[in-house]
Amino acid sequence: MIPDVTRLGLALVKGTRHLDRDDVVLDRHGPVGDRTWCLVDRAAARVLRTVENAHLLRLAVHDVGTVEEPRLAVTTPDGRTTEAGTRDAVNGIQAFDYWGRGARIRLQDTALHDVFSEALGRDVVLARAERGDVVYADPVSVVTTGALRRLEESLREAGYAVRSPLDARFRATVTLDLDDDPPPRTRLRLGEAVVEVTDPLERCAVVDLDPVTGERTDVRLLSHLRADDGRLLFGMGARVLRPGTLRRRT
Repeated sequence: MIPDVTRLGLALVKGTRHLDRDDVVLDRHGPVGDRTWCLVDRAAARVLRTVENAHLLRLAVHDVGTVEEPRLAVTTPDGRTTEAGTRDAVNGIQAFDYWGRGARIRLQDTALHDVFSEALGRDVVLARAERGDVVYADPVSVVTTGALRRLEESLREAGYAVRSPLDARFRATVTLDLDDDPPPRTRLRLGEAVVEVTDPLERCAVVDLDPVTGERTDVRLLSHLRADDGRLLFGMGARVLRPGTLRRRT
């Protein structure tokens, strides 16, 4: 199956604003750059999670460096953008809690610690995560235009005024122009890459937050996602079979 891609996105720092991209490179671990970084509460030895730290969504992070010399630009809600380099601190790999499992991270030496801490109102530090360690489910997430359209219709029937595209609320790697979600084990050719669909994705309260402000919205999605078995599902996971670049339809 070779569907059209209508939206691509990722977040460089776990939990921060999911940013639209014109193209994404997939390697065997998933989208290159996606959740490369995370913020940690060093005192609690825990990776910050969006569902508990909604103001993460107010932070937009862009990569302005190179592989050899990483450098991030962080834009805070007041419109200020701060750029700084980052490098591994001398204490090497450590294990921090992420949803009850150990995430392997490298604490960073960077001036951005203060920027993140001030924006979130708590003492946090930036860390580089091992690929996939701060990803809750599959490395690639997929939603379809058909499922989004049906959800919007359901919301309007319930009396909600839907004023913005819903796919940003699900923070998916890719939105595909398909009427229905592809079933598990379907292979999709996305540009140069090939992925295999795995299982439906369970959702949490993050989908009820504004994807830019982090505020709880009037349009409540979570209650409209209940499946027959009681789980809150929307979209599908996928794993990468053949790495490559995929591009948004223009």
